[in-house]
Amino acid sequence: MRTTNQAFERAMVLAALSGFKLALGPAFLATARRWPSRQSWVMAALGEMVLDKLGVFPARYRLPLLIPHTLAGAWVARESLREDGQDDPWAAVAGGMVAAGVSIAAPMVRMAANKVLGVPDALLGLGEDYLALHCGTQAMDLSMDGITGAAREAFEDVRARAKPALESMGIRS
Repeated sequence: MRTTNQAFERAMVLAALSGFKLALGPAFLATARRWPSRQSWVMAALGEMVLDKLGVFPARYRLPLLIPHTLAGAWVARESLREDGQDDPWAAVAGGMVAAGVSIAAPMVRMAANKVLGVPDALLGLGEDYLALHCGTQAMDLSMDGITGAAREAFEDVRARAKPALESMGIRS
């Protein structure tokens, strides 16, 4: 059993992860707790990472993405504490603030590092993703192998669901 401080810290780390990638905090919580929805959360987080590298999304500090990142941080912080048997009405507020702060600060740090150090933005993005994955594994007591396994499980689930539809269209896997 975790102490109140440890549970709150973990909830805030998950909120921060949601500031980096909207689905990442929920994906870590769902994976660690073995929720039935974990594969969907993992696929959403992976898809978000890929699409972010392709430049599909507007900047996360802009309102169209800042709001969902903030809401995801609020939700995951509240759910994390509930899972730990704690009911803190301020967890959602704190989680939302943490997620919003990360959504605003992280891109600014990336832009500064790109301009000042000349590090390509794509490389900074990969570093950011690695940092987020590392923090998530530490917060949720998971290994990187465990995260890789969760991703593999999610891909297998999607493939199994898509296979009949693809075969009905004459596409073999």
